[in-house]
Amino acid sequence: MAEVVQYHLEQMVGELEDLERRDLFTKPELKAIVKKRTKFEYALRRRRVKCIDYLRYIEYEINVDALRRQRKQRKQQHSAKTTLSDFSITQRIIAIFERAVVRHPEDVQLWLQFVEFIKSRRRMSTGDADEEDDGHSRLLSQVFARAISAHPYESQLWIKAAAHELEVNMNGSAARALLQRALRLISDDKELWIEYFRLELLLVEKIKARRRVLGIDGEKETGDSDEVQATGSEDTEDAGFIDLPQLDEEGGQDLMVEKLTEKALAQLDQKTAASAGNLTEEQRAAMSQQTNAYLQGAVAQIVFEQAIQAISDDLSFRQELIAIAGQFAGAEQLRQRVLDSIGQDFVTDADARAYLCSVHLSTISTESPELIDGLQLAVENFKQALSELDTPEMWAKYVEFLSQWLDASESMKSLQAYFAAQRKRAVAMISESRDVRLNEELVLSCADVIEADGGDVLSWLADATQRFPESADVWHRRMSALVAGNHDGLASGIASSSRIDNLFTSQALLQAPASRKLWDLWFNWTELWFSRKDVSADKVQARYMSAFARVTQQRTLQALSADPDSLAQVQALVAHLQTRYIDWAWKLPASHQPLSAFGELAHAQFRPDDDDSDMEDSEQCAEPATGNIEALRQAYRNVSRHAFPTPGFYRRCIELETDAKHLAMLHEMACRVDEAESEPWLAYLHFLAESKQLSQASDVFWRATQTIPDAEQPAFEAAYKNMFQ
Repeated sequence: MAEVVQYHLEQMVGELEDLERRDLFTKPELKAIVKKRTKFEYALRRRRVKCIDYLRYIEYEINVDALRRQRKQRKQQHSAKTTLSDFSITQRIIAIFERAVVRHPEDVQLWLQFVEFIKSRRRMSTGDADEEDDGHSRLLSQVFARAISAHPYESQLWIKAAAHELEVNMNGSAARALLQRALRLISDDKELWIEYFRLELLLVEKIKARRRVLGIDGEKETGDSDEVQATGSEDTEDAGFIDLPQLDEEGGQDLMVEKLTEKALAQLDQKTAASAGNLTEEQRAAMSQQTNAYLQGAVAQIVFEQAIQAISDDLSFRQELIAIAGQFAGAEQLRQRVLDSIGQDFVTDADARAYLCSVHLSTISTESPELIDGLQLAVENFKQALSELDTPEMWAKYVEFLSQWLDASESMKSLQAYFAAQRKRAVAMISESRDVRLNEELVLSCADVIEADGGDVLSWLADATQRFPESADVWHRRMSALVAGNHDGLASGIASSSRIDNLFTSQALLQAPASRKLWDLWFNWTELWFSRKDVSADKVQARYMSAFARVTQQRTLQALSADPDSLAQVQALVAHLQTRYIDWAWKLPASHQPLSAFGELAHAQFRPDDDDSDMEDSEQCAEPATGNIEALRQAYRNVSRHAFPTPGFYRRCIELETDAKHLAMLHEMACRVDEAESEPWLAYLHFLAESKQLSQASDVFWRATQTIPDAEQPAFEAAYKNMFQ
């Protein structure tokens, strides 16, 4: 090991002498650099070397080189002759990357970082720029070839390699070949198809530009004898070309797009083989863009047809292709072809139909006089689509479109009135056929519209909760409207407090017991009445205990089901309600009468009374400076004994409790809730360590090792040792 490290250090001698000679680093700084490099080199010679060890070494070398460049520029040595230190650090970083990818070839991100580093150094080239650029380009091509060979199913590597061929090596044919080979391996990759589609359009655009320069399609003509290469490709034997060997994963069958592309390009090569100055009028007409299939986007259309065969049911994929086609002049027919395919393949998809109704607006500026006509056309398109697809989803898209443009047209009163009228008419039509046209999403959208227009939103929501009795969102919307109306003291039509409370307990929370926002709304409503002295603290507490029982029952039912997400949602709700109860008790005024134990709450009424005889205190429920510790303790005793406490509940209690005896009890209970989890045990041990109860800490540590799984034991023991260091 030492011999190898010494060898690497000896290779730095010339570089260090050059840095000292040019007065870029002092001797103490160079000694520090050598010491740091020695440490890194020994780290890389260990038996198990992690990828992060290489990256830390690379990061250090990059920082050293950045400091060297900065000092060189400050000393105005940029015009001096290139010396060893100007490129030695870059070579060392590349060598470290080489060692890293040999040791960890499975790390895709490491390959990508290697590529990005070479690109960055190519942009920072010094000295003989052309020669250094060629060297970096050649190295980058080699790295791409090795990376793709190691990870042939990583689309990002193929895309970056193709971009390198096109942008750096100016080799469109090689870029096309790379993407075609990639699609043989991963034909269902969206990004690959998108980039291939973009590439073909870009190559056509470049050819058109070159033909205009040569006067083939314009009035200007040249007498040069330069040959026009149809694809913009250069000699594929260039030193920077990515020489990727045949991969084992590649099959023997070619994509249909490859054969058709070669045929189209061969025809174009034959037509443009003669020099521009020697073309006859007939030849020029034959080569015109209007008669040349390739220049009309035939290959790009072939790519599109192949792409939708591989990815047939993805609307967003086709939308991206439309956006790309819109970036190129002369691709209108291709863009329309993609739009037509959406209309044919997504006949019953509301998202697709809504997109087609308004897609033309993306090409119209908001300040253009054509905008009004475009919006009216979009509305007519929606009406036509609704006549063909009369579904709740389609109506929801229509209302969403109208609401969006109603908000966006505030500065244009006439247009705003038009959209308001259309939206009101749409809601009326939905209301006429509620059985067919309503779903939960549309109920909420229409409720917003009715409320904004000053309509009877409560009647609408009451009918909606009958149609969708298990919808938590619909119930929340209805109860929010009732609570807001009652809170604002509105006149007739608003339900009384007793009726609202009865709706909560007997219908809303019964139909949607797992809705966190519905429970929060009910307790916000309850605590509001408590702050107004209309219900007692015991009644609020009784409601919390009732909620714990109901939600715990729901958790038991979910535990018997096969849906782990639903169970996790209910468990999170239990923890949230218990924590909320603790926070409420903590915020009670210090002068408040003590909270009752759970057994004393049996006769507490749930309904708020107009004259509550139990309210003896006149203080508002404002958050005290230190908190009501006695109310807190009674609250967590009630939960601990009767409500199946959660780890989150105990964590919150520990945050608020101040007495060491009570803290020890809370930590003990928290560990019993989930004995296999290491976090409560570590928190308990940390508390004991701070309290200097080392003997008890030793006992708790032994108990923890008996319950924590073996896989987590090393991390737990390491964390325990760190407490005493």
